[in-house]
Amino acid sequence: MKKQKNHSKIYKIDGVGVNLSRFHSVSAEEKSRLRVELGYSDGDFLITVVAELNKNKNQIMLVQKARELKAIIPTLKILLIGKETLPIVREYVEKENLFDIVQFLGYRNDVDKLTMISDIAFSASLREGLPVNIIEAMACGIPVVCSDNRGHCSLVIDKETGFIFSPKSEKEMTDAIVLLYKNPALRSEMGNRNIDRAKSFSLDIALNSMAVIYGDLISFSKE
Repeated sequence: MKKQKNHSKIYKIDGVGVNLSRFHSVSAEEKSRLRVELGYSDGDFLITVVAELNKNKNQIMLVQKARELKAIIPTLKILLIGKETLPIVREYVEKENLFDIVQFLGYRNDVDKLTMISDIAFSASLREGLPVNIIEAMACGIPVVCSDNRGHCSLVIDKETGFIFSPKSEKEMTDAIVLLYKNPALRSEMGNRNIDRAKSFSLDIALNSMAVIYGDLISFSKE
């Protein structure tokens, strides 16, 4: 312990790592098959939000614009994937009768499949560390629309791999979603860039980085 007290070296790794054998892009044919398996059609425009429903994750920001977006995107479906701990979201959906647009999927074991079939990955979080759900979406070749915070900005390159909007601007958020809806080629370009970018956050790289760190610490303790 005395030795460790003087060992002030700081180590940095790019997150805890994402399993790229589980989260990866799929062909158009496989995407279509998965959509049928999960109850969706090729024509559906799917926005996935993978996160516990709570105040910080701020899902309500998107949900409150669901009807407005539906007017432009007739086949829109917003998939809320995660445990519900914020009643206000469901209460709003019930009050506004938005169940044709917003689906509460709860905790799921098939998040990989749901991410693979989506058109946009979305997050309006007020604060983030290095969000694994965004890296997983990137690995699946999905463009990201997310709020401006430290964690998102560490991953998403605005206007190259997705769009970053101010959490105070609903217009920036909806404009980004509509732009991606109207431009399939742009979704594909951003998605392909995300696949390459996600590789640096793979589980293998994270494990190798941790092995080096532990090896360094073990060597130091033997000195």
